[in-house]
Amino acid sequence: MSKTTKWLIGGVAIVAIAGIAYASFGPNTVGKKKETLTVGIMAGDKRTDEQWKIIKRNAQKEGLTLKIKTFTDYTQPNAALSSGDIDANAFQHYIFLSDWNKSHKSNIVPVGETILVAGRLYSDKHKAIKNIPQNGIVSISNSKITQGRSLLVLQSAGLIKLSDKVKDPTIKDITENKKNLQFKQLATDQLVRTLPEVDLSSIDPSFIVGSGRSIKSAIYVQPVDKSTHGGINIIATTKNKKNSSAVKKFVKAYQSNNVANYIDNKSGTGEIAVWQGAPKVR
Repeated sequence: MSKTTKWLIGGVAIVAIAGIAYASFGPNTVGKKKETLTVGIMAGDKRTDEQWKIIKRNAQKEGLTLKIKTFTDYTQPNAALSSGDIDANAFQHYIFLSDWNKSHKSNIVPVGETILVAGRLYSDKHKAIKNIPQNGIVSISNSKITQGRSLLVLQSAGLIKLSDKVKDPTIKDITENKKNLQFKQLATDQLVRTLPEVDLSSIDPSFIVGSGRSIKSAIYVQPVDKSTHGGINIIATTKNKKNSSAVKKFVKAYQSNNVANYIDNKSGTGEIAVWQGAPKVR
């Protein structure tokens, strides 16, 4: 076999290999460093699964393989992050992270904003906030991650006032309650079921949708403004990983227009994409 023939065969082989690589990974990944990142999230439903499929496809185009690890308890994702079991998580808001870092002396930091769930109040007995009676019964979650937000929604609706010294209030931080509302603290997944028994309830939209109700049935929706900033959900990681290329690729994959479109227009849970540059809700 002549040298020319060998060079020709070798050249064809190289082109063939390049073609296979292009077909397998696409034009956006050829030549990019392949990385893997494990991300912790709370267990969700089919809507959540579909959103993460989009994010994973976006990440793959950047040469990043995302491994998703689900949790069922809000205390688990940050503990797993601090121990090194995962590389990042996406489940909490600013207030929750601040409280976690203080109480656990951890070094978890936010690296990107994701969604905001506008607070909503529901009632089967009354059609407007002004109709909530004196001594009315209000049900709220007994979970720390959601109770503070519920109380802030009630304050926004003009029903109570809270101490301005705390960012994540509890019932003990109510400083004014003119209607003498009676608070019933329940497990988060019990709020929809017991809605007919109370005058008002603060319920996460995902539970409303899951029960077959419409989020539009709320009698009050908290305006999205500076006061709701603490409730913005975030991507978080540890200080030593915040500048890693893998984390940056993950943030980019999440903060994409196709993800925002899904969140705002297709998830049906009332969530809003809030990162800088995210398209406005249509």
